[in-house]
Amino acid sequence: MSNIKLMAEWIYEYAERDLDKKRDSGANAVTESVVEQCFLTWLKMAEMYPDFSSMQLEDPSAFINKLIRDYKTKEDFLKPVGFRYQDDEVKPWVNQVKPDIDWFYWNRYSEYLRNKKHWSRDTIRSMDKDTDNILDGISNPKTDEPFDRRGLVVASVQSGKTANYIGLISKAADAGYKIIVVMAGIYNVLRNQTQERIEDGFVGYDLVSKKNVGVGIGHQRHPLLGTSRIRDFNKATEDVMRGVMSGHVQEPLVFVIKKNANSLREISIWLEDNCKDDGPLLLIDDEADNASINVKYDKGDISKINGQIRKILGLFSQSAYIGYTATPFANVLIDSQSTDEEAGDDIFPRSFIYTLEQSTAYFGAEKVFGDIDDPNPKFVRWILDDDECQGIKRRSGDVLEELPESLEQAIDTFIIACAIRVLSGDEDEHMTMMINMSPFKTVQHSIYYLVEDYVDILRSSINSYAALPSDIALNSSAKLRELHQIWEHEYSDLQYTWNDVLSVLQETIRPITLAEINSQSKDALDYTKSPQRIIAIGGYRLSRGLTLEGLLVSYYARNARAYDSLMQMARWFGYRFNYEDLCRIWMTEQSARWYAYVANATSELTDEVRAMCTAHSTPREYGLRIKSSPDTLMITARNKMGAGTEVKPAKVKLDGAFIETTAFDRDPAKLRYNDELSQEFLEKLQVQHCIPDKDYSKANGKPAGKLVRHVPSTLIRDYISRYRNSDESPKSNSEYLLRHINLLDDYGHDDWDVFITSGNPAETTASFTAFGNSTIRERRAPGRGTNKAIFYLSQMRLSSRGVEKAPLDEQQITQAETRFRDKNPNKKNVSDIYYRQVPGRKPLLIIHPVALQFKNAETFEKWLKPENGGNRSIWPSADHIEETVGWSISFPEIGIKEEVTYVYNDVMLHQIGHDIEIEENDDDDPDL
Repeated sequence: MSNIKLMAEWIYEYAERDLDKKRDSGANAVTESVVEQCFLTWLKMAEMYPDFSSMQLEDPSAFINKLIRDYKTKEDFLKPVGFRYQDDEVKPWVNQVKPDIDWFYWNRYSEYLRNKKHWSRDTIRSMDKDTDNILDGISNPKTDEPFDRRGLVVASVQSGKTANYIGLISKAADAGYKIIVVMAGIYNVLRNQTQERIEDGFVGYDLVSKKNVGVGIGHQRHPLLGTSRIRDFNKATEDVMRGVMSGHVQEPLVFVIKKNANSLREISIWLEDNCKDDGPLLLIDDEADNASINVKYDKGDISKINGQIRKILGLFSQSAYIGYTATPFANVLIDSQSTDEEAGDDIFPRSFIYTLEQSTAYFGAEKVFGDIDDPNPKFVRWILDDDECQGIKRRSGDVLEELPESLEQAIDTFIIACAIRVLSGDEDEHMTMMINMSPFKTVQHSIYYLVEDYVDILRSSINSYAALPSDIALNSSAKLRELHQIWEHEYSDLQYTWNDVLSVLQETIRPITLAEINSQSKDALDYTKSPQRIIAIGGYRLSRGLTLEGLLVSYYARNARAYDSLMQMARWFGYRFNYEDLCRIWMTEQSARWYAYVANATSELTDEVRAMCTAHSTPREYGLRIKSSPDTLMITARNKMGAGTEVKPAKVKLDGAFIETTAFDRDPAKLRYNDELSQEFLEKLQVQHCIPDKDYSKANGKPAGKLVRHVPSTLIRDYISRYRNSDESPKSNSEYLLRHINLLDDYGHDDWDVFITSGNPAETTASFTAFGNSTIRERRAPGRGTNKAIFYLSQMRLSSRGVEKAPLDEQQITQAETRFRDKNPNKKNVSDIYYRQVPGRKPLLIIHPVALQFKNAETFEKWLKPENGGNRSIWPSADHIEETVGWSISFPEIGIKEEVTYVYNDVMLHQIGHDIEIEENDDDDPDL
């Protein structure tokens, strides 16, 4: 770490402490001017401090302004508290005993996060509440009663799971848990990284260097470590620790082990010899959906790792197992009643599921993929030239002969992004690029050498010409011209000019290195010793819990087919304080659509957990339902599906669901047919004396259009059955919808509302006649993938936000929005599901007369660019309009047991009351 960096850390720490004291004195004591004055004061103190007094800052104003900006950025973000549901076996106990516990480990960890890691007070406060809530879910270790608790903590990829469980084990140690085992992934690189973080945040001591680290600096007390940064638990460790008995030590025993059959066997033997029934035991399973699942369930057997985990838990009369994962799909599909006389119960989270909330600073799916249908997405760039995206599959033994042009552009972008961070004063921060193109080591190895050659060419060009005046440099070097084009396309709207970037290119590229991360390479990602600028090339080892510090650019040219594998590849998610605008992700269009779809499936699972929390249901009583994808994504790798059963080929949840058409066949006759069918439907409404509500208005933010009440379900059924749905819109398949409409009739819900939308005359002149009056159609732009035969709606959405409150009165709208804000205090836009869940509301059919057209000539011209895949043979001009009608249905949630298909876990199957035969699937290999 440079002296400038040390000085910045010193100023930040003491200014932060002063500002915390001011905050404690009053809620409004810390204003912007107070923050600025405090940092300036500590800058003056640093100038007099012996360690820094001889230092000369090149630009003191820029230096201190950056620290102030960093402080404000981190303090402004909010971290909401999570939520849980649990069984009734153990009542909350933490608050009752809190005054009697010395919270030594927790207090020093929270101080470390605040003073050394510069976490905001709000974030630490949320972690404090989260870890209390999770600790409540397991048992008080001081009880004399036996206990066996099994829980699951769910959080987004790269959103702070490790930090949370370090906080949890700190509190568990304070409360009296004597043996703590952390299973940290299946690779050494991840185990070592986790060991280091636990030593820094909980133990405070590094066994290798024999020095106090992290929380341990200034403290002598620390737990007893059974593993180190370079050594997993093995026979040698067992020999070293022979004779160490848990009953003979005052502090907890801590082991960070690889999730590997050998490591688990050795620690199981040692625990049985030295600690059996002398707990309590806390077992943390990081990446709990990976390797822990019983992959031999369908064969009536128990896989090695799953069996060993269960055996370790069975050694103790008091034990708690807590899995942590970002992709809980496999975990909730575990058979909740699976048990074995020798191995004991399986690890279904029967005691609780706790969902950690994202901070408002989280760089996640909503930010990354929210605009992928725009002509120029902010963060995503398309791979159109790689073999894989063109359908050419690589195999083991293959090599890459040359770099795709898109990868060269991604590397160029990384260089420019690094240069901008250097200009921003972040030269001492880590900067990483990830390249993940294949699971096969031969391919990865060939990529390494091709990238190395390309970076050498860039380095040579920069060293030869970057010191010249800009115009001469650009005329002299083709590579500098390419870098200039990248700057112009990606970052010219930021504060630094091309001349600024050019001036630091040499110092930017000088320390850039490459690392090949796989089992045959000795390369490693070591962020502990000095700031790294590194291009990491690999496959599966670049996913699954590995943190890539300062990740700026990702190049991902793979198509994982499982939900959990797909999301775990997404290393680009996380916290990107002060450099989020620099981040870019290259991927195929198919991958981007799958990611967006999976993010939605994950969000629905979270909503389901939240609903269970409200209903006071337990994991055993309430089956989690997970939606399968129409895009051939599996729920999870076939051998991890456990008791999950895909019952029919459709994948649509209808009770309490919102269904809409997302694509149109562009055959003019079919477009016209659906348009005329909709006109005929409205005429039938009039014949049945179903006319628009004269009192309907746009008050309370309701959408523009006409509302018709008391429509018999016979008319709805007739319309849906005759509508010609596109095969590319599978969720709106009439077969399953009609079945559900019949079920609604059986439950007494045969009285419908119908809403006909109207659009904005500023967007289109296309009109539609409804009840004798001309109304403007809704304009919908072509989404990515639109071709001569199919029109895909942008972002796969037909409806606008808020359309489901059309039939509600003011009191119902207020009720829904109040409930939303109570559950989501930090979110502004109300989710339509809360309008859908208003008690007593009717099923709603929404008719969408649409004009399929571009917004204007500018968006059309952007769409025509090669990287966006558009051409005039698909859409002839900016003025071209195609007219038709789509529809959406908002189904009330009334407790109907769906007859349509998605994956159930066994608890839901027991509720339904019938067994379902599992379909055979030849593709039973997880995507590695």
